[in-house]
Amino acid sequence: MRLLGRLLAVPRTCCMEEALFAHAADAHLGSQDRIFMKEGERTAFKELIDTCIGEHVDFLLFSGDLFDSNVPSMNVASFAAQELKRLREHDIPAYEIHGSHDNSPTHSSMIEVLENAGLLVNASRIVQSGDLITLEPIVDRTGVKIYGMPGLREGREKEFYEILDREKLESEQGRKVFMFHSAISELRTGRFAKMEAIPLSYLPHNFSYYAGGHVHARSINDLPGFGKLVYPGPLFAGWGIEDITDYSRNGGGFFLVHMSDDIKVDFVKEEPVKVVVIDKSADGLSSQEYVKELEPSEDYSGTMVVLKLHGKLKSGRVADISSEYLRAAYAKAGAKDVMVSRGELSGPEQKIVRVGTVSQLEETLMAENVKPPYKPELAKALLEVLSREKLEGETDSDYEERLGGEAERIIEDFLSEKKGKKK
Repeated sequence: MRLLGRLLAVPRTCCMEEALFAHAADAHLGSQDRIFMKEGERTAFKELIDTCIGEHVDFLLFSGDLFDSNVPSMNVASFAAQELKRLREHDIPAYEIHGSHDNSPTHSSMIEVLENAGLLVNASRIVQSGDLITLEPIVDRTGVKIYGMPGLREGREKEFYEILDREKLESEQGRKVFMFHSAISELRTGRFAKMEAIPLSYLPHNFSYYAGGHVHARSINDLPGFGKLVYPGPLFAGWGIEDITDYSRNGGGFFLVHMSDDIKVDFVKEEPVKVVVIDKSADGLSSQEYVKELEPSEDYSGTMVVLKLHGKLKSGRVADISSEYLRAAYAKAGAKDVMVSRGELSGPEQKIVRVGTVSQLEETLMAENVKPPYKPELAKALLEVLSREKLEGETDSDYEERLGGEAERIIEDFLSEKKGKKK
């Protein structure tokens, strides 16, 4: 029946034996500020939609952070709407939950606009029941029941899980999918080991599939009592140099999920932009020797080059390492764009503070210097917004208004939360 449906491209009817759906997360549309990477970001999203249409999936699940901001630029929003419209034209519903980036507790978001336009269906249907909350399902035409828990900034969705009536959800019969946008404490590894998370026990048991988002790393977890818990990782390159480095190794992508008596998942890898990461230490080298080491020795045509500079120079100054010179050298070797990261590079007169990553360094400094009633998370969110570059074609006044508006919303969210806790 499935094969016949694909060959004839006919609409599927209710209650088929097998459901086929796509599971994606963390597209962070609008996060890329370099033209070459912007193109890759859009290509990755187009390929997701193309695959959904070409494979005749029953539906698409998007587990949070479709956008990098709750109010992306009109250009980004228009692009997303055009692509989602293609899904609707092929009668493929897109179910989503809000993520920590594209959600705001006090302001409307572009996600809601797309929901009202019929291009997305919000799977988070939270209902108060006494002192507890429960989730109402969306029943897809395949018979699959879809439940969703949104993600919030700073992991505040934990408060929802603490009053969630899990027993009610666990007693529901049929094929069930649980969408969520949180890290799980027991599954954190590597650079995500200290990420804000919820314990596995907060999730309801007895679901066929747990469609995760938020963690920017791909994983498939078969857990007793929980079925298959899957994180697809970022659809493209996420945001930040650590995500781009991971993308250079593993690519981005999403899962096609075959649901029948059991669950089978197939990863669809996306690599619309080739990223080459050059990681070289300055230890034991003079500034002149280090520059020589960093100069391109091969062809980099059509690539995005990321230079990760770190270590301690034997002699010379960090200022001797010219980012402009290196960008020009790699452009001459064919690179489409060059990113230079030098946060962990020091000269002989400087002390190297090894904290792992730039993000971890920022978190350490904020934890040491941001004092109550303010929070390091507030400072980090503001820094992220204020460090964004101008969009292509954006005027100075529009740029200032966009960043100022996003910063204002973050502060208002913080003040609203603080006021609520006082009550």
